[in-house]
Amino acid sequence: MVSRLEEQIRELRAALEDAAEGICRLDGAGRIVTVNRAFSRLFGIPADQAPGRAWEALLIEEERAAARADLASAAGRLERERTGVRSDGTTFPLQLIAVPLAGGGRPGSNGHYLYVHDLSDRKRMENQLIFAGRMAAVGTLAAGVAHEINNPLAYIVANIDFARSQINSVASRLSRAAVGGGPAHVLDETGEALTEARQGAERVRNIVRDLRVFARGDDDQSGPVSVRRVLDSSLNIAWNEIRHRARLVKDYGEMPLVEANESRLGQVFLNLLLNAAHAIPEGEAERNELRVTTRTDAQGRAVLEVRDTGMGIPPENRERIFDPFFTTKPVGEGTGLGLWICHGIVSALGGEVTVESEIGRGSTFRVTLPPALMDAPATFSTPTIPEVEARGARLLVVDDEPMILGALRRSLGGDYNVTCVGDGRRALERLRAGERFDVILCDLMMPELTGMDLYAELERIAPDQAGRMVFVSGGAFTPRAREFLERVPNARVEKPIDFQNLRLLLRNLSH
Repeated sequence: MVSRLEEQIRELRAALEDAAEGICRLDGAGRIVTVNRAFSRLFGIPADQAPGRAWEALLIEEERAAARADLASAAGRLERERTGVRSDGTTFPLQLIAVPLAGGGRPGSNGHYLYVHDLSDRKRMENQLIFAGRMAAVGTLAAGVAHEINNPLAYIVANIDFARSQINSVASRLSRAAVGGGPAHVLDETGEALTEARQGAERVRNIVRDLRVFARGDDDQSGPVSVRRVLDSSLNIAWNEIRHRARLVKDYGEMPLVEANESRLGQVFLNLLLNAAHAIPEGEAERNELRVTTRTDAQGRAVLEVRDTGMGIPPENRERIFDPFFTTKPVGEGTGLGLWICHGIVSALGGEVTVESEIGRGSTFRVTLPPALMDAPATFSTPTIPEVEARGARLLVVDDEPMILGALRRSLGGDYNVTCVGDGRRALERLRAGERFDVILCDLMMPELTGMDLYAELERIAPDQAGRMVFVSGGAFTPRAREFLERVPNARVEKPIDFQNLRLLLRNLSH
């Protein structure tokens, strides 16, 4: 009987010794009596050096008093999340479970068993999920902001162009009729001011266009992508961080298209550009350089290099910079996920990202991607539209923004018989009643009845009118909208509208 009991005790001790979690026994004074192998590995303390230590000394100093008070006041099992300190001074998150030993007196008077779980992996996963959620939220926000900016920008640009056209026409007539300055000179100045305003609006248009590159992070669709186009959008977004730190040099060579997701590729480039900028202190832009190089290597792969003249990366950190959560930035200024995400995205595309660095001389990050396999060019059929004179052709404009309707009516009214409708339902009522138009210029995203819904109804009741639709979009940021635009063959234009291209499109569709 005794031998059987001893055998069970030995088995129990072996199980505790080999357990995956750290286990420690404390005496009634809170000092360590014994530890298992996992506990010793977790804290970096040899098992024979652990006995006699105060258990709370294994936590960061800020938590020791609270942890000691918790254990002293606990009437039973105690569970807390704390921050442990290893023998080398590094810290890690842990879950601490304290179970009082049985015996006389109050619970815990004979000591406790401590069970310790390392929460590092779980915290990493939680942070990854938080980061992914933030990125998705930023993408959704960027798409929504782009859409909301593009709507007012559309009528700002249209009205500026209309006013410039009118002023130029009047100024031209006045200058022929008068000698010297006078009203013609004033109108010329006004036209010049409007030209500058138009240039400012064009800058906003480009910023929004670049922002939309990053607005589709949850879209898995891939296809042939121009590296240079995505790179330029990334540079525009990062420009405010770059311009105070370094001169930007673009050294663009020929390179193939790559098979990628535009949004994720933009995320890679943006991370590399921001890292390069942040490696250079602010205020010395003329003394530093950030050089972006594109080329094709001997294997036909696309190569992008981001070279900075910053502080460089110490040799001991170079092997770790692509590890998750590794960062040399102060707490709160970096997640340590940027380069890890870049490495994951590039690897998934069959490419590689490498780094060369020298302390005091800067770093070069190099992204190499395989070329896209190009199929034979597809042929698309365009709906056949009967010939009709552009001037006097009937144009239906459908948009829920009254100012856009007004701007389009003023800009196109000289060439077309323009009918403006403020929502999809009213447009559908007119078409159901038998009205017919040569071209229907329709906003894609509208409340109640969208341009997509209107198209579906017209396909059913008036297929010829469905074929005459041209879709206007301030940002097709929903999966349904993107799928719709990929499926239908109709022409589409982006807000803010380029009226020169729109007139050309309408002329082609009206003839």
